[in-house]
Amino acid sequence: MRKSQQQDIETVVRLLSEESGSTFQARYADCEAIIARYLKDGSAFLIHLIEAAVEAGVHRITLIDDAVSFLDDSDMARLATFLQDAAESDADVEELLAQAALQAPELFPDEVLADIPDFEDWQTHDNPRSLLACHHLVFEGGTPDDSPFPTHRNHPTWHLPTTGPSFAIGGEGTGLCRACGRRLVHLITLDDFGAGTTSAFPRLRIETCDGSLEPTYYAHDAAGIPTPIAPFHSNYGSAIEPASKKSSVRLAPTPSRWLRQSWGISNSRQNLFRLGGLPSWVQGPQFPLVPGTDREMKFLQLDSMAGFFWGSGGILYVFWDEESRITCHLPQFT
Repeated sequence: MRKSQQQDIETVVRLLSEESGSTFQARYADCEAIIARYLKDGSAFLIHLIEAAVEAGVHRITLIDDAVSFLDDSDMARLATFLQDAAESDADVEELLAQAALQAPELFPDEVLADIPDFEDWQTHDNPRSLLACHHLVFEGGTPDDSPFPTHRNHPTWHLPTTGPSFAIGGEGTGLCRACGRRLVHLITLDDFGAGTTSAFPRLRIETCDGSLEPTYYAHDAAGIPTPIAPFHSNYGSAIEPASKKSSVRLAPTPSRWLRQSWGISNSRQNLFRLGGLPSWVQGPQFPLVPGTDREMKFLQLDSMAGFFWGSGGILYVFWDEESRITCHLPQFT
């Protein structure tokens, strides 16, 4: 490691300590500026920084947690060993352990995973260590909102390699809510939806009512256009603002490292707009059934960004059933 890098690590550790006389906000900003210089320069600096922060007891801060996302595979393996050794020495590294274990659970034994709340939720799946493939919705131009934090706007999940055509997200819908009479909000239109399956049709257009804060079902016709069916929605609150904001996204195959994303750990920092895979639950597992059956629905999730705001800033889970062509919209928030 270069002398200048070691000096930067010492500076960050010093600024994060309580010995500095400046405000916490000013010290945090200075640390961010230093770390930002190394986010795209390999992970040697970052792994040494994390270790130094733990050894100095100044690691319990979002800035250090976020650095885990930028480690390469070899440094992630090194961090897994370091954190488990630190935990055995009674160091308080619970949050860092959770960050690393979510991204690379194969590096941790079952007893470590069992202490992470999200893995308790994910035990509802047949094998939480081996998950179904999913895709991220990657916004053209990077993050949909202009985050001032370098570790947020540069997070790998906002910049995954995409494939295929772009999809429209946001804007006005085509239908009206039967409960309140307002125009539906357009969430996303997926062209050639279900290609290669027996239920393929030209497109699936997903729309919802901006007054819906409870599970709501929609039936889709042969052209993918939705019509609300009972139950409709609650008579209070507003789920989305502003409804008119439009964006363009592309699908990116999700690497194994990002198949598991915790809402509590990732919220507002990682890209939680996902198609399929494992839900990032806000309030715990809640899989709806197709009305009148015992068949679980497949899902898509939309985070509270890009003009969407679910309740107090949660996630909307849109579940889909190929056979009935029904979607269920289920928001969770704090």
